[in-house]
Amino acid sequence: MIDCVYRRGLNAGAGLFFAVTGCLGAATLWAEESEPKPPFDLADPAIVDEGRVQFAQTCVYCHGNAGSGGKAGPIAGRTDLTEDYLFTTISNGKRAGSLVMPTWKDSLDEPTIWKLVAYVVSLQAKPEAAAK
Repeated sequence: MIDCVYRRGLNAGAGLFFAVTGCLGAATLWAEESEPKPPFDLADPAIVDEGRVQFAQTCVYCHGNAGSGGKAGPIAGRTDLTEDYLFTTISNGKRAGSLVMPTWKDSLDEPTIWKLVAYVVSLQAKPEAAAK
């Protein structure tokens, strides 16, 4: 009888363990799959140049030439804009006070948005330049 109760406790404990670890594994997998990933090397000069051309067509009005600022603040020289943040913000837009950045995911495909990300990242201050 005690042996049976002991086994039932082990089975319940093992079941709980596998249920929890299974949920954690699924959550981790979902998080990894939901993070956007660029389909090419963002440091590739050809990709950066394509992003520059697209930036001139869609972003200059608010962000100025080479990201120097305009209706919206400058993005050139900033170091706090991660690739994921840029992709999400360009895709989904953003509201900051009275400023509204439009959503671009309905008019630009993901590779084009990643090219914009590549260009904006190229405008960021380099760590060695910021230290001087």
